[in-house]
Amino acid sequence: MLLHSLYDYAQKQKLFDNLPLQKRNVHVLIAIDKQGDLRANTLIQLTHQDAKGKERIGQEHLMPRFPGENNGGKAYFLAESTIATLGRDKKSGECIPVDPKKGKNATKSFIHFWLQIQNAYNKTQDVRLKALLEFRSKYIKEEDGKVWAKLPFIRIENNRKGEPELYGYVGQKKPVMMKKLTIAFSIDGQPLTFDSESDPLRQYWFQYYAKSSFANDKGMDEDQKNDSERNLTLCLVTGETGVPIARSHKPKILGIPGLSSGGYIVSFAKEAPAFSSYGFEMGQNAPISERVAASYALALNKILDDNDTHLNIGPVSVCFWARHDQKISGLFNLLLNKAYPEQVKDFLMAPFSGISDREILRKEKLYTVAFKGNAGRVAVQYWLEQPLETAQKNFTQWWNDLKITSLYKLTDNAPPTYAIPVLARTTLRQTKEHKDDKLLAERIICLYRAALEKSRLPVTLLKSILDEFHSALVMNDDEKKRLYPFSTSRFALIKLILLRNPNRKEDDFMPTYELADTPDPAYNLGRLLAVLENLQDKYHNYERKGAGIVERYYGTASSAPASAFPLLCRLARHHLSKLKKGEKKGKAAAYAIERDITKIFTKFQPVVADQPPVFPRILTLEDQGKFALGFYQQKAKIREQTDGQSAENNLSDSEEV
Repeated sequence: MLLHSLYDYAQKQKLFDNLPLQKRNVHVLIAIDKQGDLRANTLIQLTHQDAKGKERIGQEHLMPRFPGENNGGKAYFLAESTIATLGRDKKSGECIPVDPKKGKNATKSFIHFWLQIQNAYNKTQDVRLKALLEFRSKYIKEEDGKVWAKLPFIRIENNRKGEPELYGYVGQKKPVMMKKLTIAFSIDGQPLTFDSESDPLRQYWFQYYAKSSFANDKGMDEDQKNDSERNLTLCLVTGETGVPIARSHKPKILGIPGLSSGGYIVSFAKEAPAFSSYGFEMGQNAPISERVAASYALALNKILDDNDTHLNIGPVSVCFWARHDQKISGLFNLLLNKAYPEQVKDFLMAPFSGISDREILRKEKLYTVAFKGNAGRVAVQYWLEQPLETAQKNFTQWWNDLKITSLYKLTDNAPPTYAIPVLARTTLRQTKEHKDDKLLAERIICLYRAALEKSRLPVTLLKSILDEFHSALVMNDDEKKRLYPFSTSRFALIKLILLRNPNRKEDDFMPTYELADTPDPAYNLGRLLAVLENLQDKYHNYERKGAGIVERYYGTASSAPASAFPLLCRLARHHLSKLKKGEKKGKAAAYAIERDITKIFTKFQPVVADQPPVFPRILTLEDQGKFALGFYQQKAKIREQTDGQSAENNLSDSEEV
């Protein structure tokens, strides 16, 4: 069960223990002393270095998490925008109205920000909070129905369009635009954050959060909420009784593509009767305790925030985690989504080297889930729980079924050939003008299932792969631009589909890593076309201009061979005849290519006894896949032989010198 697995993850990571806290990006500090007086006439700018070493504004600090939903005129505790902290519009710098009816949510958030500080001071008598209240009384006044923050470090300046914008001065550095900045405070040189575990305000906030975080629903007072939530006290995830049931499952899930403001896995809408049954409302329809609901949401947010445990591909977010050792989830994420041969080789030789506890490995489980945003909700597209041993065996089979010789030498910056995102994109048109994210998501999930569950891929998937291959061939007749048509990923996927074809019989053609020795007619026809193309290239001394036989005839040759190959064979006889009459190298090449053609022809078996073999009239979709595979692997063999001959010639030349 997905929620139970996430709850278990949260328990092991002790995520619920720190639920009231979260990391937030704080950009500037207002420096005051314990009497609430400014210590400087400028803001203190906080910065960090990005991956390229460039200084960026903002630092992550552990701050209070908002209890519930931060909307409708509410504010975070201790750190907020200029509206909540200073009563200034964060874009124009205009003073907000004192009356909430006029200022609406802006005024409400300002009132809420300072009310939280007043309430916290009443409970704790913390001198830092008293300093904040003194700061407000000295520098933030109410005049003419507006909130006036008279501070030396804020300025309103017109931009190029003549529109007013609010800026903050930070000493010698360039003024910063306040529009998107979060402001916090420092008292006597110490930032008011919760980074220190010994901070006395932590205890207050933990108690406050526990009381208020799950009781923010409109239209109910506190007693009504408590009575309603405790009518059902059985938690479906843990089986516990006597526990308060969450009316809504907070916090929101963040990081899912298409859900910029987050969403929920389990949600209910009062205005939609389809989401309710038997008169239940909200969380009563699927009773889960407040602790469990918060824990599974925290677990998923942590997984989605870690590059080792998740990957966003187009509209889909795929997550991995293990029950005990989190190194394992990162390893599988790496293998499936990057899949560099050296790393896979090491894994296949010693799958979990470096993980010491072998007893845990025997009991270990791997969890995989794919999410997609759907109208404000987090939709589960795929969910799998399996023993680690099974996952490892299935991945090994996946890798062996995919592996195929490469036509080109791979460079260091080449995309990983067998990575699932790369494989998925070979089945689709991926241009600036055309991107089908929905179909991409379906293909990605289909490939994950094949890798982790050893499932088959539909043979019909061959059509989209072959259509894109043929399209690329026709559009790119320049040899220098053929890296895209002859993508290794495309033919690796064709090989996988053919190997896992449910209709394949035991004595049928079995695709292999390199060129296969088989009597299969479709595969050998593909080989033959590659050899005939090589003959044409040799005839033109590899300086052919314009479309060749592949660009002109591949579509017909791979679907209706009897219509194309007689013509191609006549053309081949012409090319061979011309080459044999030429120079020594041309003669040698002609006889070598003729031997290759003869060798391939001997593999064709007669359909009728005592009759010569004939070209098939029609090739099925599966046969077209075999044709493409034979064509590609024969080209790879020719390229390998050509590179070998070039190396021998270079060696001979050096010896003569």
